[in-house]
Amino acid sequence: MQRGNKPGRQLIMILALLIMGGCQAIPDFPAQPRRVTVTAEGGRLLSYDTDEDDRADYEQVLNRAGRKVELRFAAADGGASGAVNLDDMNGEAAPHFIIALDGVPYDLVEQLYRQGHFRLFYPPSKVISCFPCMTDLAYQRMFGGVRPLAYQAKHFDRRSNRIVPGNEIYLSGLNADWMKKLAYRCSTLLDAWAYVRPEFVFRHELRGMMEVFRQAEGGTYIVYSVGTAGLGTQGGREAIINYLRVVDRLCEQIVYERRGRVKITLLADHGHNMSGRGRVRFEEHLKEFGFRLSDRLQGPHDVVVIDYGLVTYAAFFTEEPAQVADALLQSPVVTLACYPQEGQVVVRSLDGRAVIRRAGGRYSYSTEFGDPLGLLPVIAELRRQGKVDGEGFIDDRALFEATIEHEYPDPLRRIWQAFYDLVQEPADLIVCLKDGWCHGSGVFNFLIGGASSTHGSLNQLNCATFLLTMLGETPPALRLEEVMPALGRYRAAPEESAGKIGKGLTRRN
Repeated sequence: MQRGNKPGRQLIMILALLIMGGCQAIPDFPAQPRRVTVTAEGGRLLSYDTDEDDRADYEQVLNRAGRKVELRFAAADGGASGAVNLDDMNGEAAPHFIIALDGVPYDLVEQLYRQGHFRLFYPPSKVISCFPCMTDLAYQRMFGGVRPLAYQAKHFDRRSNRIVPGNEIYLSGLNADWMKKLAYRCSTLLDAWAYVRPEFVFRHELRGMMEVFRQAEGGTYIVYSVGTAGLGTQGGREAIINYLRVVDRLCEQIVYERRGRVKITLLADHGHNMSGRGRVRFEEHLKEFGFRLSDRLQGPHDVVVIDYGLVTYAAFFTEEPAQVADALLQSPVVTLACYPQEGQVVVRSLDGRAVIRRAGGRYSYSTEFGDPLGLLPVIAELRRQGKVDGEGFIDDRALFEATIEHEYPDPLRRIWQAFYDLVQEPADLIVCLKDGWCHGSGVFNFLIGGASSTHGSLNQLNCATFLLTMLGETPPALRLEEVMPALGRYRAAPEESAGKIGKGLTRRN
């Protein structure tokens, strides 16, 4: 936020426009075809009436796998129709729209795809997010930019020994350098509103996105929706499914308006746990073990915890991470505790302790007792395959592929990065919470009436999200850093200033 702005006045104006525009129609592709027929090749032909004159004027041909491969448009004068083969079109010759959503579980996208949605796209790829699974962290890994300051905008600054308030950092974008890549993102002044009235913000965003898409020529344009985060947090599974159906029809509308001469990619930053049981606080629990929650570290028993938003992990700053972990693991809602120690990372559960080490891009997992990440059977199989060296270090790619469906996907690399690579101000200790429980701001929790679903922790539900693209086939599973290179096989990645509308500035409204 620039100095000299009047955010209060801006917010009033934005909310007025939002409310006035809340009931305006957004591009609305027909929900159902008028007719479905089987083609001679064993595919299907869908016929649509887009102008509601009781006559089909637009057809889509699906191949035997169920993907839409050809579009047919009726001529305005009733003459011969025009046809576009989506697979024959050179991706570089058409604009590429990347729609970045916030918090979409892979399983829901895969379910909708099986039901016949998103059939303009090749089958979905699973994308494994970072840990903690947070938007700014994930999209920085995916799109690039300066490494975030911390896991969230509100964070603890060790140099000044104080908590840095989050709102100013959030509004300024200092923790979200990746947003420089965007062609559209609604004003950050609307982000809190996105969790109170998410449906209004979401529709506002859809109109803003369509404005960008209709002006676009060549190049790649990345747009982002924060309203989807609010919809998922408030409404959980059903709300996510509903907005995904809306996004599917939005893509259909774009392709129809562009007469098929466009490529679209859909993706998201992390998953969602789709359960909400309540918000947990640790002050009294830690007090029982002799620790004191504080806003600064003045002694060995002081603990700083960041409470911002509502997430399924908690980050602590302390001079005694092992002892604080001892205390927190006694809580019935804590599943894992992780903390760095002498260039390694200790991972603990109530009945297990292991140490993660890194050497030459490979990771080892040495258990002292138990198996907190449930990896021992996986590593035993990889050792049988020759993927583990004599010192216990595991081939990084092999471990990723072996844990794609595991409770904790790609866990060693993600945990390591959380403390040594992901942010500028890493925590001393991170704990994961049982699904359904969240930690964060009491004020925010009150304002939105509690979270029906949220994200952040290490497990599959929280971290597994998706990639769908019209460009071509992508690998079945990807890390965040691999998404843009995978798309780059078909289309060059945008530069920081590419894909912008007008004078090179991200559109915010």
